[in-house]
Amino acid sequence: PPPAPSVPVIVSEVKGHTVYLRCSFDSSSSSSVGFVVAWSRLSPEGRKEELRQEATIHTSALIELDGFNLRLGDRIYCSSSSFLLESPDIRGTPVESQEFFAGIKLKPEVSRVSENGRQHRLLVESSVPVPCPDGSFSSAEKCVLSLQLSTSSEDEDLLGADLSLSSCKVDLSQGRCSGQVCSRVLVHFSPNTDFIKDGERISQISVKPVVTQNFLWNGYSPEPVQITITDVPPAYCYSFTDPHMITFDGRYYENYQIGTFVLYKSDDRPFEVHVRQWECGSLVHAASCVCGFVAWDGGDVVAFDMCEGEMGDTKPRLSVKSRNAKRVKSGFRISESYQGRKVTITFSSGAFVRADVSDWGMSLTLRAPSSDQNHTLGLCGTYDGWPDNDFHSAGGAVLEQLQDFISEWRLPAGSSLFDSMPAVVNTPNIHTYCNCQADHLKPSLRSGSSCSNHRLVNFLTFIPALDVTAKYISSVELQKENKKPQLTSGRSESSPHPESFSYFFPEDHEFSVQPDGLPRWPTPAGLTQQQAQAQCERAVGNSSVAVGCRLLLAGSTVSRAVAMCVADLQLKDEPSWLNATLPLLENECERKLVEEWRRWEEHRDAASTLRCPDLCNGNGQCSELGCVCFPGFGSHDCSELTDQIPEINKLRKEGLCNIRQEDCSTIQVSGHGFKDSSQLKCEFVKEKIEDGESVTVSPWFVQATFLNETGLECRLPLEDNQGPADTVTNRAVTHWQIKVSNDGYSYSNAKILTLYDGGCQICSLDTEIMCTLREKTCIIGDLCYNEGESNPSNPCFTCRPDLSKHTWSKVEKNEPPLFQPPQMPLRSFQEESFIYQLQAQDLEGSVVLFSLVSGPKGASLSSAGLLVWKATSKPTDTHTFQFTVTDACSAEMHASVQVSVQSCDCLNAASCITNVNSPVGSAEYICVCPDGFTGWRCEVDVDDCKPNPCRLGRCVDQPNSFSCICPPGMTEEMQNVNFFTTLSILLFKSIKPVNFLTDSKNKKEKQELKKASGCFLAITVCRYPCGQNMECSLPNTCTCREGYTGYNCHTAVCRPDCQNQGRCVKPDMCECPVGYSGPSCEE
Repeated sequence: PPPAPSVPVIVSEVKGHTVYLRCSFDSSSSSSVGFVVAWSRLSPEGRKEELRQEATIHTSALIELDGFNLRLGDRIYCSSSSFLLESPDIRGTPVESQEFFAGIKLKPEVSRVSENGRQHRLLVESSVPVPCPDGSFSSAEKCVLSLQLSTSSEDEDLLGADLSLSSCKVDLSQGRCSGQVCSRVLVHFSPNTDFIKDGERISQISVKPVVTQNFLWNGYSPEPVQITITDVPPAYCYSFTDPHMITFDGRYYENYQIGTFVLYKSDDRPFEVHVRQWECGSLVHAASCVCGFVAWDGGDVVAFDMCEGEMGDTKPRLSVKSRNAKRVKSGFRISESYQGRKVTITFSSGAFVRADVSDWGMSLTLRAPSSDQNHTLGLCGTYDGWPDNDFHSAGGAVLEQLQDFISEWRLPAGSSLFDSMPAVVNTPNIHTYCNCQADHLKPSLRSGSSCSNHRLVNFLTFIPALDVTAKYISSVELQKENKKPQLTSGRSESSPHPESFSYFFPEDHEFSVQPDGLPRWPTPAGLTQQQAQAQCERAVGNSSVAVGCRLLLAGSTVSRAVAMCVADLQLKDEPSWLNATLPLLENECERKLVEEWRRWEEHRDAASTLRCPDLCNGNGQCSELGCVCFPGFGSHDCSELTDQIPEINKLRKEGLCNIRQEDCSTIQVSGHGFKDSSQLKCEFVKEKIEDGESVTVSPWFVQATFLNETGLECRLPLEDNQGPADTVTNRAVTHWQIKVSNDGYSYSNAKILTLYDGGCQICSLDTEIMCTLREKTCIIGDLCYNEGESNPSNPCFTCRPDLSKHTWSKVEKNEPPLFQPPQMPLRSFQEESFIYQLQAQDLEGSVVLFSLVSGPKGASLSSAGLLVWKATSKPTDTHTFQFTVTDACSAEMHASVQVSVQSCDCLNAASCITNVNSPVGSAEYICVCPDGFTGWRCEVDVDDCKPNPCRLGRCVDQPNSFSCICPPGMTEEMQNVNFFTTLSILLFKSIKPVNFLTDSKNKKEKQELKKASGCFLAITVCRYPCGQNMECSLPNTCTCREGYTGYNCHTAVCRPDCQNQGRCVKPDMCECPVGYSGPSCEE
């Protein structure tokens, strides 16, 4: 048998408007051989299905990627075997190609990642040329195919998205195919941080179906990829009361020193927290407490500070500075809880600093996100899971002595974030993080395709919090380079934005002192250890938070808080410190609730404990938003008596407002006890009815305008940033409950505001507001509609008050769709792939659906009306296609079209193809002539004797060939024929004709044949035809043509050589890899 060819390789290419796959291989045989090429694809069940076999004398074969037999997403193979032309039955062993995937593949660099915020590469590659938006493959302009990416995660409805992308849209550009890659684009993906113990979650990155006018590509949806995300828990550091320190890895120590310290610093990103400690509360022993902190995150510096003054006389002040006005709007979030007693600064990385404020100072809780694992320095330790190395130096060395460790991270006066902003940090590689959640999510859970330069973090909280970020960034101070801070000696408590953080802090200028021995029992006031233990057990161990969170808090956590309480009483000898460690239990309880979010229903008691401390002390009711205090009580836990609660007597026009005739955006409120305060607010709660019952929804809080002690104005809250709620829609009646507060915490009695649409409602006030429906109107779903008005989402239903005023009624007269027949008779020709778009219209405006009832074999009709059929019938036959057209209301009409089939009149074995410039369905075609023929019907035989190729002989023209009759004594010869196809040369002496046969399809090759032919006195003849890239240079000797080398002359030569792994594909022609260009790929 003949030798087997090389392993075939499949590549894609475009010819005109069609995509083909080419199976190419090499042959080492120099004899006359042919090849059998077989195409197959992998079925969904994993079996190979043969598509086609063909015999050829070429070393390649084509198959069309037509969208029917071969579609995008198919896995395709080709095999090649050789046979002898003289003995076709003798065939060699077939050789099969590697699998060729036709379409787009998503290739992540890793399929398993940790939840640490790192970005990873995702290649989007197409092995098939992409079309232009109009569906063509035009090379005249640069065309791109836009792909919409989306993500979905396990338990996404409950836990939120677990993955973000650098972009939700990518563009594949048209380019030259190299190997099995015709287009490639890079996108990045990153796991989101959520602080929930969710183990391993699987997220999916998918591509929405392609929308294009190209038949092959339209509707194609590439296979998605799955990414497994491994949970990495964050770490928490605590600095409580005097302060008791607990590092990220859980190591406990005491820090009695005063001054300014580095508490938490990341060596992987520009993030740092500095803290100040002052002398607090002990007359006998050295004791220090935190009085302020400054957090630096990139270009933003946030300070929460009460160190500028005397303990007990100063209040904390929050200040923000930034070098980037745009970044500050989304780089962090500031929230207040328990009437400002808890202040939390949360950063986009997931890190936060929480301050629990007291008169003596503040206790701090810090969270380090998983991205900082193994990258933390400072008093909070190393966050590497090993507490033993938490005492470390700035260089990373482990320190044995505690005081050496604390002194290592004490900052010299004037060198901290309290004194000046850091220099600008250059971050050239700013990443983008996009939420590309799929469309199946509820709108409340889907963030759309919003993008930001900050990592996407899913924040959860159980302690009621008020977002006050806008208050501090509305007039944030922007810092310029080289601006020196001014030292201040005083402060203005009325301004939340000081001109400078810098002030004189005397503790920075005092020497570090060693503790003067441990305190002893009893205390100077006579408190014994047993008494202190009992008091702390009652105040801390049996507190409402310890009891309510008992299932979440480990016994060691409660014991640690009790031990801190005992140490505080011993050191301070003051009972006011009894409750100082309760915030530690609150924060730990919330941390555990967040981690156990999957099972939070089991811990409802713990959630209620955090929302309503001490169960509102019996002076209020616990709601989802915290304590609702009874009259006469205030504060976050209803523990304080108050006389600041105002009272509402009435609303303007008794709370009745017609949105069609009046401006209802501002409501005048009359009452007494109103005070001109920055905390003067109005609370709006919309009445919502579900299943016939009133349901409480989340309130809106709006700043009120003070008029006098008996009057103020409340502005209706804005919804969706469009306009005042319910004044811009056709909602029939809406009820709002309005309350007023002087301090933002204790609210007045409620009054009801009724907004109604006077177009369909008549409302009046007697003992209560009564609304009746006008004639010829409907109220459906709380919205107002006039008689005859259609359902916006379904035109089959309308408002018919005579049947029902509160539900939609079915349209009484619904006309069936109207079919629009073709403007001319439909015609096709034999073997044409007939495609025609049918048209129909519904008079009511609904969508219509087509369905084929009957037609010739192989015909199909899409629901959108696209008729497809392979016209294989006999010429002159007329075929009828019967179908139905149905509208959304099930009204149906029957119609049909006829298509007549004409013959293909092309001559001389020419092929008929559809004339794309003629109207669809006109049966206009173009003849594709074989070599040697021309003319509209290929009826003209090309004269191959022009010009005279026989030279001294006489030329005889034949179909796609010629023969030479030479004079006596002369012979015919071929000289240096420059073409690749096989020539059969018949040589005769005397005057017998010589016939030249060629299968060449290239006119240039035929011209070269004529030039090299003729009657000569000398002859050079090779018995067997020379192979590809070879020529007959001596009798029976074939040599390589210029520009080729190798055993079979299959290796092209490039001078100079191709660089950067370029491939020489033709003489002096390099094919460059992606990213390189130039004659030798040197650019």
